[in-house]
Amino acid sequence: MIKILKEKIDILHYTELLKKDDAGAIVTFLGEPRKSTEDGDVISINYTAYETMALSEMEKIEQEALGINGIKEVIIIHRIGEVPLQEASLFVGISSAHREQGFRVCSMVVDRIKEKVLIWKEIKYAGSRDSQAHKG
Repeated sequence: MIKILKEKIDILHYTELLKKDDAGAIVTFLGEPRKSTEDGDVISINYTAYETMALSEMEKIEQEALGINGIKEVIIIHRIGEVPLQEASLFVGISSAHREQGFRVCSMVVDRIKEKVLIWKEIKYAGSRDSQAHKG
């Protein structure tokens, strides 16, 4: 399953969808905007996408992951629009026969999303009208 949403990601709902009788592991990754010393006083990130192309690339990534032995289900959800701190902008969920596969494939999927999916982010800072645009 792949989706691009404008609303808050329902993490519990998508995690429940990963449960399978033949899966011994569920691995999830949540990407969130953050404050850090190098990033400054970030208050939110505004994500934009060329949705048709982004969904096409996400589908390729999903199919690649599903083709790996032991992978039972793949869910990739990316949020667009303004995402405040402590809210997920990216949900990746993998159900797999064994945990090693799940961790490895989850990491691979996140890396592929960063490399291939055309989603841009504009970082918004506290007390400033300045922002910086970046590719995903």
